Amino acid sequence: MHNFSRMRSLLGLLIAMLFILSACSRTELSMKPISSAKTVNIGVTYSPNTLNPLSPVGQVSSYISGLMYLPLFELDQDLAFKPMLADSITTLDHRLFTINLSPAAKWSDGSPVTADDVVFTLQLMTSKEIASTYAYMFSIIEGTDSAGFRPQEQLGLTGVQAVDEHTLTIKTKEPTTLIIMQDAIGRNLLTLPKKALENASVDQLRNGDFVQKSTVVSGPYQFDSYVRDQLVQLKANAGYFKGVPKIGRLNFKILKGEALADQLESGDVDLNIPSFGVIPIEDYGKIKSLPNVTTINGPSVATQFMYINEQELPDARQRKAISYAINRERIVNDLLRGAGETVDGLFTSYSPYLDPSVKQAEYDPDKAKSLLAESGWIPGTKLTLSVLAGDSTLEQAARMAADDLKAVGIDAEIQTVSLDPLVHKIVERDYDLGVMTVSMSLVNPLPDVSYFLQEGNPNGYRNPEVDMLLAFLKSEKTEADIKESYSRLQQIMAEDVPMLSVYATRSLGAVNNAVTGVHPSDYGMFIDVQDWDIKR
Repeated sequence: MHNFSRMRSLLGLLIAMLFILSACSRTELSMKPISSAKTVNIGVTYSPNTLNPLSPVGQVSSYISGLMYLPLFELDQDLAFKPMLADSITTLDHRLFTINLSPAAKWSDGSPVTADDVVFTLQLMTSKEIASTYAYMFSIIEGTDSAGFRPQEQLGLTGVQAVDEHTLTIKTKEPTTLIIMQDAIGRNLLTLPKKALENASVDQLRNGDFVQKSTVVSGPYQFDSYVRDQLVQLKANAGYFKGVPKIGRLNFKILKGEALADQLESGDVDLNIPSFGVIPIEDYGKIKSLPNVTTINGPSVATQFMYINEQELPDARQRKAISYAINRERIVNDLLRGAGETVDGLFTSYSPYLDPSVKQAEYDPDKAKSLLAESGWIPGTKLTLSVLAGDSTLEQAARMAADDLKAVGIDAEIQTVSLDPLVHKIVERDYDLGVMTVSMSLVNPLPDVSYFLQEGNPNGYRNPEVDMLLAFLKSEKTEADIKESYSRLQQIMAEDVPMLSVYATRSLGAVNNAVTGVHPSDYGMFIDVQDWDIKR
């Protein structure tokens, strides 16, 4: 994979996309008053940076974009697909998929959402000129390359056809499962209105400038204002086909973690999104004790991965030694105060593909020393441990891991690096060890797993059996076969340790008791946002 494509793919995986450049503290932001409109304030600790539905940057950007331009399907908190713009996706041969749009779906100007709108948006998502960071998710479609782009000279997308006003078909390169189609295309395609945007310039579409000017949306809310890195204001779409939202305005307030906790207590923030409106662990007790707030302990979604450059640690025994050397239980219990779990591999306990029979490497410094000695490791050899700057918990975890490594003879010197330089280092393999927070796709992990394990991965790892399993996963059609292949991958990873999972965090969701119909969750939280209400 070309380095630019690898960098885009890595950016697509990161939860910690962009840390707040100028987050507000307790000072109140200036908000537009709307007479008689009910308002809900949502606290987030990551800036959306861009509101472009063609190329969201980070999950907060995706949430906001999806409130304006609906996906075809969305996942609920139980990881079940729920219809949004589409009523169904069906297939007989696992290569030709038929998408049936809801006949009720309409734009805010009253016109119907059509198959032509979906085809138009698919062409934009696979355009090299638009250069969407999500294009790789569309590489399963016939007529795209491995990065998800169609040839520039190719005007249309050969694998996509509009059948009638509410029906289209998508043909894939290889047989694939319905779940993969629902996830890769169903969730990541935010359909845009063709009539409103077909004459927009490439720059307007690539930069997302049209979002601030367009009044034609399909979702429950439309854009109102954006104070960069501070506040996004959305106003209700009175023509929403699923029902007029009871909440007239949604405000996404971008805050530092400690300010989020304070404003949940004061009532200036009504709720958070657990993994993306992160309450500091030290404030969990205070928030849980508030009489005006209900809290929800979220499942493990975000994983702290340690990338291992195999140019520096080519022997699997050295990499396994690292997994035995780090006391992950201590990090979870002492640093996270139990708000997390130890992880060994790509999947957390929330993943349907985790194989519990593959045992984690438990803390065993003597075993680590023995493996290092067998590999010819020279005690005291120095390595640089590059860590994403700005996350104090992650930095503390890295220091604890470095102390454990030093105790077995690996002298890991911590280097904190901001996001863009760190991504560049890892993509170019200009690092020894690197730690970042990553969110793996839960129901369709293949694009993410392939990124980490196939040729061109940021660790420099190669294994012919892994390549074969990844090829099988691209063509397997039954969930049983898919689970079997993922199980074998986990067994291989336990032996080869191409990269290390340090721990996964469980985030705290909180909602003011005055708000009804809301269950703070990383998945499915906004599916029925039109039914939210507030009693003030």
